[in-house]
Amino acid sequence: MIKGNKIVTLLVLPVLTGILLAISAIPSKIWYVGFVAFIPLLTAADRAVSYRRPLLVFSLQLLITLLTFYLGMGFWVLKTANPGFLIGLFLLLPFILLVSPYILFRRRGSSYASLYFIAAWLGAEFIQGYFPLGSPFFNLGHNPGSNPQLIQWYEYTGAAGGTLWIMCVNFLLFSFLKSLLNGRQQIVRKGIVSALVIVLPAVISLVIYHNYKEKGPVSEVVIVHPSTDNRDVKYRVNIYELTDIYLKILLPHLTDKTEYVVLPETAITNAGWVGDFNNNLVFNHLNESTAQYPDLKWVTGAIVYDSIPDVEKIKHYKRKPGIRFSEKYNAWYHTYNAALFIEKSRPVQMRVKDGLVPYQEYAPFPQFLPRISPVGIDFQFSKREKNRKVFVASDRVQTAALICYELVFGKLFSETVRDGAQAFFVLLNEGWYNNVRVSRQFLQLSVIRAIENRRSVAHSSNMGISAFINQKGDVISRMESRAPGCLKAEIRMNKKASISTMAGNYLGVSALITIATLAVFELLRKNIKR
Repeated sequence: MIKGNKIVTLLVLPVLTGILLAISAIPSKIWYVGFVAFIPLLTAADRAVSYRRPLLVFSLQLLITLLTFYLGMGFWVLKTANPGFLIGLFLLLPFILLVSPYILFRRRGSSYASLYFIAAWLGAEFIQGYFPLGSPFFNLGHNPGSNPQLIQWYEYTGAAGGTLWIMCVNFLLFSFLKSLLNGRQQIVRKGIVSALVIVLPAVISLVIYHNYKEKGPVSEVVIVHPSTDNRDVKYRVNIYELTDIYLKILLPHLTDKTEYVVLPETAITNAGWVGDFNNNLVFNHLNESTAQYPDLKWVTGAIVYDSIPDVEKIKHYKRKPGIRFSEKYNAWYHTYNAALFIEKSRPVQMRVKDGLVPYQEYAPFPQFLPRISPVGIDFQFSKREKNRKVFVASDRVQTAALICYELVFGKLFSETVRDGAQAFFVLLNEGWYNNVRVSRQFLQLSVIRAIENRRSVAHSSNMGISAFINQKGDVISRMESRAPGCLKAEIRMNKKASISTMAGNYLGVSALITIATLAVFELLRKNIKR
């Protein structure tokens, strides 16, 4: 019997929390399962308090929970991955290190134990946005994105507010259930508080949703959904043949009102050298083929190359996978996954992808860690130190183009808005995975970014889901066919910034301050008692 209890405490309950978290994670329609997901783990933690080494036991429980969650959400990667996929387990480190001390607060009977757990989880999610070996992809606040009507207050809190909401409900319901089982008199009060914390944010959101009016002038945008196969077409055919494929899809849909044409990530598979942009034959071909629309502006993903004149000044440059040498041009160079803004009779503008996929698009700490490609595709792009945030058109309208995985970094979107971006173009290339779940995950993240910043989004994918999203997070039109096609819509160019945009992830920063304050307070209290 004792052995059975240990198995339940150390394995069954943590695994159950991991499963519930995986079920509730994007793109789940039953994301609200997350409101009870932590209850099994908290029950297991209460049992671990009586163990001789509670910190070790709870760390193990937490590790099992996170492993179950990670593998449950990332299992689809195994279909295209090699064992290097498991290197992603490094993302668990911030959670293990920050959340584990919760058990010490519980053992001491601290009334701040729940506050510490919530702050530690929020803090770990915040760190994921800066941790080279981690990812904020599965932050809990992203999960409610399938119901944008219920999270309109993200314009004040960002997605971190959703994490706070989910965590608070878990602890309130856990406390309510304990009272219910122990027959305490606070059942009614705790039940009412729990219900209010669940319902009130949703009610407030619905009020905001039905009263919000989209802002800014309209622009007609056409998204090209080319569905060019990555392995047999996109990276094999001549670049001019490829652009002709795009033009054949696009030209029947252009009108005199069309202002922007959006192509997906790396649509131009070889855009040449940055220094030759203004004499680029590919760009000239696009402009000449649409000469009857002189005000047309192209936003497209591209692979571009940039020579490095003083490469010796870069420390360990020969060991950095993103830096290569061309014998043909006798030059060291960077390869960029970039977004380009092409407008007739004006210099080409470029923004380089800043949120690169660890291992697949860059190798973190190449001096210390092995170069691994978890999904068998090794591009090894570089970042740019002086990177453009926004594109400025001839009519002074400013927009931002962000690329694929950058969707998980809310801070990148808010930075572009603070620099003047009035709408977002999101460029994706989802043809590597053949998994509709991936496309829905990215679409849901676009919904979140639209609400946080109150910006319209043109979401352009090669073989996934292309869509238009308004400032309220509504998907107003979408295309997820494997057949090529176009989407056309009018989007609004909003100049007003939301509170979330201007303040950044203040909840994450506050969480880290709370962790430090509680840790110092507990240490001082312990010493005073001594």
